[in-house]
Amino acid sequence: MKRSASSSNRPRRPRGLARVPALLTAFLFAVAGPQFLPGPAYAVSHISVSSTTVAAGETLTIDFDGTADTPRTGAGENFYSGSTDLGTLDTFTTIESCTGNTAPCHEVEGYGPRVPLGDLDGGEAFSGSITLRVDPETPAGTFVLRYQLYANGGEATADGPVITVTNTPAEADMEVGLGARPRFGVLVPALSYTLSARNHGPEDATDVTVTATLPAGRTATDLSAGCTSAPGTVTCVHRDIAEGAEAVSTFSLPVELLDFGTVAVSATRTASSPHDPNPANDTFAATCAVISIALAHCA
Repeated sequence: MKRSASSSNRPRRPRGLARVPALLTAFLFAVAGPQFLPGPAYAVSHISVSSTTVAAGETLTIDFDGTADTPRTGAGENFYSGSTDLGTLDTFTTIESCTGNTAPCHEVEGYGPRVPLGDLDGGEAFSGSITLRVDPETPAGTFVLRYQLYANGGEATADGPVITVTNTPAEADMEVGLGARPRFGVLVPALSYTLSARNHGPEDATDVTVTATLPAGRTATDLSAGCTSAPGTVTCVHRDIAEGAEAVSTFSLPVELLDFGTVAVSATRTASSPHDPNPANDTFAATCAVISIALAHCA
């Protein structure tokens, strides 16, 4: 049979060559895998909080860290409140302190606080913290703590933990005690007093002031640190008393030669913070009977 000219003049392709491009593509994908398909990189932040419950008037500390995906100019870690009726975070919190910042931390009006981180290189790690104080008048409620690495468009805002705000007034129940005993020296006998302030909580107490009332015109001696005396009074101030702790002060009241009879001293809590819910234990009294220059009995 005679072949046509068009058929006999057509160049022949070597057997199997048509499959080479497909085989090469399959081989390259098997070796390189998804590396041949570059995907977007994202900044990644992580946060943790000191507590998921905070009382109005108290503080909440947020720790954060992360890595910048690309070079970012003027970066900052932002915080927001989400899913809440309390308002934006800047309306019911104030900044107490922050770390990791390259400029002063500040509130972004209508949003929340920002910790400036400066310029970050791609792949550079960052970390820091911010402490916020919840305004005392903030009503009870909850909010989702949201966060974002901001700069050049920023990281997608992420949801963190749910924070519960309580509005139960902070209280610290202070109990005052007063002990007395005779103390006699070679020349100057005296009555020794122990003045105590115990904190029954539930909160720590600050600026606790206890005042002892002495017999009219009498002045105490041998005062503990933190105590001052004036005719008729002794005042002792304790800056901090932890829940469950007790602060103790001492002073002496000299006994004069003709000072026989009853010596009455009382002690009263005159100031403390936060509110003391139980005034019934804020006062205590001690009475000593001075019988002679060498004999006295205290109760």
